[in-house]
Amino acid sequence: MPPYKLMYRFGIAPWEWRDVAGTWQPILEGQNALAAGRALDVGCGTGRDAVYLAKHGWRVTAVDFAEDALAKARQRGADEGVQVEWIQGDVGRLDQLGLEPGYTLLYDFGCIQGLADAARRGAATGLTRLAAPGASLLLFAFKRGRHILLPRGMDQGDVGALLGGGWHLAQTNSVKEDRMPGFVGRAGPTVYRFTRRDDGGLPA
Repeated sequence: MPPYKLMYRFGIAPWEWRDVAGTWQPILEGQNALAAGRALDVGCGTGRDAVYLAKHGWRVTAVDFAEDALAKARQRGADEGVQVEWIQGDVGRLDQLGLEPGYTLLYDFGCIQGLADAARRGAATGLTRLAAPGASLLLFAFKRGRHILLPRGMDQGDVGALLGGGWHLAQTNSVKEDRMPGFVGRAGPTVYRFTRRDDGGLPA
């Protein structure tokens, strides 16, 4: 597992080079835009996405284990004048954090891909149990392999197998950008969009 706490402490967080507005505009705007509801940010980091969604009317719960990142996230929320429920916790035990199910939007932009296999499965179980029927899930991952300063990543097959039959893959989108360092772009940054099946998933 990448030393996330250490990476934040030294300002090395390559997952935060993503364009937040560019990620969310196609999802929050236009004819097929998601209606604002409850959102769960898994591995929220410094809170860029959580604050952005809160400013657009979402009720956001944001979870991270790294104290330094959460401190910056709380300050970001205060500076922007929005309310976010910030929770320090282990995303590998997501369904053990006392969260109320029924989130209509869940997302992870770089955390789960770097976890050990058991923690990945725990996170996926939590996502499925906490999602409302028909919920949308966005999951960011680099392609699987050895990467400098990056998590080990997951390919599309890995992501699908991890989530299981409770989710339908609706879309894949490369988020490689010119402003990213070369080693980040070469790692194949991709966002997978899933929809929670109404009749699938784990038993209660």
